[in-house]
Amino acid sequence: MEICQTLFYKRLFDILKNISNASFVTIDLEMSGIPTRSRFSPGSRSQNATKPTLQQQYDDVRSAAETFQILQVGLTLVEEVREKDFYIARPYNFDLSPLSYRGNDIGLQRTFSFSSSACDFLQKNSFDIGKVFRTGVPYLSREEESRLRKEDDQRAENKAKIPDLIIKNDDTNALKFCQDPTYNFVNIASKDSKLTGFQRRLVYQIVRKEFPDLRAFGRSDGDFMQIEKLDLKNEANFQTERLRRFNSKIIRQIGFRWVFEALCGGDVSEIDPLWFYDMEDDESEKQPNAIASKIKELNAKLLMKDHIIVGHNLFMDLAFLYKTFVGPLPSYVEEFKNEIHKLFPKIIDTKFMATHGLETMFTRSSLKDVLKPLQVINNPLILLHQDHREYGSSFGKDHEAGYDSWMTAELFIKLSAKIQSKQNELKDMEENTGLSHDENKSSQENSDNHIHKEEDSSTAPISSDQSFQKDVYPTKNFNSSFVSTNSFAVLENIDPEQSPEDTSKLNAAATCDHRWLPDFADDFWLAYFNKIRVNSIEGGTCYMAISNSDDRDTSDIARPDSNEGEHSPAKKKLCIKN
Repeated sequence: MEICQTLFYKRLFDILKNISNASFVTIDLEMSGIPTRSRFSPGSRSQNATKPTLQQQYDDVRSAAETFQILQVGLTLVEEVREKDFYIARPYNFDLSPLSYRGNDIGLQRTFSFSSSACDFLQKNSFDIGKVFRTGVPYLSREEESRLRKEDDQRAENKAKIPDLIIKNDDTNALKFCQDPTYNFVNIASKDSKLTGFQRRLVYQIVRKEFPDLRAFGRSDGDFMQIEKLDLKNEANFQTERLRRFNSKIIRQIGFRWVFEALCGGDVSEIDPLWFYDMEDDESEKQPNAIASKIKELNAKLLMKDHIIVGHNLFMDLAFLYKTFVGPLPSYVEEFKNEIHKLFPKIIDTKFMATHGLETMFTRSSLKDVLKPLQVINNPLILLHQDHREYGSSFGKDHEAGYDSWMTAELFIKLSAKIQSKQNELKDMEENTGLSHDENKSSQENSDNHIHKEEDSSTAPISSDQSFQKDVYPTKNFNSSFVSTNSFAVLENIDPEQSPEDTSKLNAAATCDHRWLPDFADDFWLAYFNKIRVNSIEGGTCYMAISNSDDRDTSDIARPDSNEGEHSPAKKKLCIKN
């Protein structure tokens, strides 16, 4: 579903509600540039015989995230529908605009950059860069919000301490303006044109010094200055209203960050209920107070939720997300990992899943390559919601973030089912053959390679071995009201009152045991939680969270150079931002 700026504020509550009900969320980004270094350029590692450390790779990614912007975010919210034996997917596509919401003056200044090669790539894939600025959803990082609020407070404080202007004796126009004003106490105006900024400041100064019981207000964009008697109660109301208007602009400008906060357990309670209020709807449940109560309940649910975030090749995406919605990236990768783990305690990288136990240098692991041989798998069954049918056909959607997030959801479910099937086969083998624990562990390791072994390593990273085909059922075998003509099943017309018996017709020809992913508390996920594939570094894996229970060879962890001295992450005390 394409979400433009206007639609965003109307649909935000429903999006957050779907996040609260999701079993997991897949994410994908499109950026205005990525880390690139020309060969033999300053800092180039093209002549190095060894791979970079994780810290060196992070430095490149951090530099890119601080230079370029997120242009598009794709989210697919996947919910379990147990009574009907399928997963339901809701893909969303958001363009992000770096501009202020409708030109609101909140003091936001940004410098944004575009890589020419990235623009070439995006345009070849039918990406409309202009749409980012025309209808993109605004955003505001936590750091930007904090800074803008402090600057606004400072401006209000400075207005009360404006120093008097010193007028030179030869500035006859200014002297005349000050010495011969029109004291009608209704307005002070310029006969010829708008008052200049200098003249307005002189009016403030005259009123403040000579008439302490009066107050001056600028009106009609500087056309004139209105003078009123000072009323302390009205003054307090004026300041309160000024803060309310400024806060309303900030809340609007936060924009897509409300979605980010929902995903990482942040606070969304300040969302304005009036965004979802229809004045023509007089139902009691749809009045502002009732909507505010629903937002409060939803916020509590999101705060308590154990979010599962899934992506393909996540390392750079996480850096861009942090820079865009939190603030400046930490200097050291260990601090970055710690910050990300606090935001997203459970991350799964489908690229790591697809290449776990393989020589990744010789394995094609792009999202499309990994998914292609798995598309024939129909258990577990994942269907598109009827309001999200744009991706029922894959034509022309490559490298659209929403579509790629949908492909990631499809891959995650089917790849997990394939791996689980192999593990269960090993378990059955152990029971039937009486293998010892050590022998079974050896078989397990061999199987990890077999799960991902390619029949032809030059064409696909996942095999389609016959042992797994018993769990594969062609899409055409299912009830036609649930599927489209493409390889992805589309949920078009599901009756909310439809019984589980009716829905079970979808699997009439299937007796697959793997209708569902393993519970996320299951040991199955220990091998995949918080492990991200970074092929360019030694070891190829970034561990986002180190647990004492991790059963792995720690020599595979990429660490900064040992000669980094006193500033090494291992010696530097972590500085955690609020």
